[in-house]
Amino acid sequence: MSLLLCAATGPELAGLVPGFSPAGLAAPARETTESPAKSWPEMHLWPVRLKCGDALCCITGVGPINAALAMGMALCRAKAEGTPITAVLNAGLAGAFDLAERPLLGLCMVNEEIWPEYGLHDGRSVTAEAFGFPQWQPATGPAVRNRLPLAGPEALERFGARQQPDVFLPCTSLTVAGVSASFARAADLRARYRADLENMEGFAVAYACAREGIPCVEARSVSNKVGPRANDEKNFPGALRALTRVLPALNLI
Repeated sequence: MSLLLCAATGPELAGLVPGFSPAGLAAPARETTESPAKSWPEMHLWPVRLKCGDALCCITGVGPINAALAMGMALCRAKAEGTPITAVLNAGLAGAFDLAERPLLGLCMVNEEIWPEYGLHDGRSVTAEAFGFPQWQPATGPAVRNRLPLAGPEALERFGARQQPDVFLPCTSLTVAGVSASFARAADLRARYRADLENMEGFAVAYACAREGIPCVEARSVSNKVGPRANDEKNFPGALRALTRVLPALNLI
């Protein structure tokens, strides 16, 4: 029985697990939006000590394809090594569509992931329900198209988790391969999906977990406004530091 902690980049994992550094590897350099840092290797499994005992860590890489590949490799490798993963905590930065509702540097607990890029594209937008093929039809329950519910912190109670009140704001997040960089794109996604956050890995991680029957919990730190933003509408270093609050707020360290 193992808990997997995953993040897209080395700086995000270092923020999530303060003081963590794989044996023989230096901590990753500071990462910026203009110049991403050269980080720890992706798609490796490293042990880490939590209150409950040993857990595993993984850097997925950025974007839904990397995240899906990393999760497949991590789940298979852990099982082969006799430490099968039974729950996942995915954490990292995300943009918020409305900073008044989801403030900069705030922590959010994602209750649903949406992939707005799957379905039938009519030249203006994508409709998942209009496409004849779902992504997956479970043996029981509805077909999975472009939405996935996520587990809450109670799924981590077997690892000693107890969520502190009033730390995380509940939210819905959507996963994109291309970060929104225009007002029109941001407004369209917000209107169509009523999402609070935009990220690049959440749906892929949650989907891999769903296919294996593993609960997936997702926590995000708000780093920026979705779309074009002024200097006071982004704070990536601060959002990385805010990730240090996630595990203590869940009583995992």
